[in-house]
Amino acid sequence: MTINPDDYYLTTFRTGNSPERWGWEICRRSRPLGIRMTADGYQSDSAAQFAGTKALANFISELVKEDRRLPRK
Repeated sequence: MTINPDDYYLTTFRTGNSPERWGWEICRRSRPLGIRMTADGYQSDSAAQFAGTKALANFISELVKEDRRLPRK
């Protein structure tokens, strides 16, 4: 399996709580991830975007490390 970082993306959303809060979710274009990777409670869209971008980078980094450890067929 080869990891394509462009297959993954980040989306932000309003949680609907009062006061207004924001969250982020990591998604995959080619097919659903199988689990929801989200966090919420941020005070602004930009704060959620910042935190989500860091989480996405870390997630992709860990996927690449795992991919390198897997035996090739």
